Amino acid sequence: MRIFIFLLLFWSCSHQFIVDCDDGNYFVSPNKNTESSFKHQQREIITTFSEQELNSLFGDTGVSCKNILANFFYCNICFNNEANSLVSYNGSRLNLDDTKDPNEFTTNIIDLISSMQIGSEEYSCFLNLHPNSFSKKDSIIQ
Repeated sequence: MRIFIFLLLFWSCSHQFIVDCDDGNYFVSPNKNTESSFKHQQREIITTFSEQELNSLFGDTGVSCKNILANFFYCNICFNNEANSLVSYNGSRLNLDDTKDPNEFTTNIIDLISSMQIGSEEYSCFLNLHPNSFSKKDSIIQ
């Protein structure tokens, strides 16, 4: 009995967070971060927003929020959930604040990711391609 309980606790503590999302609500990033040493090469975003809401343009970039997150920050997105969270490359789940604005939501995710070691490199690449979007000392992101 003790062995069973030990194995159960060990498995549950080491088990990484798995995203369970209906195919119709799931957008898979076409890109993977192959330079990452982590097991997962894509992040997972679980959001209350619909796909249509995240198709809105992000600031002055001319690119949708969805495509910014998927193409620059390697995020798969699970839409239409009850809460917002981000699953990082290492499998850690980070809860996100609720917001009704897709741009603010995207900014919050970019801010969080840019504070991570690998994410800061991705953020630099994003800024190199969209420098005019954040010319006010990254005021949108900060």
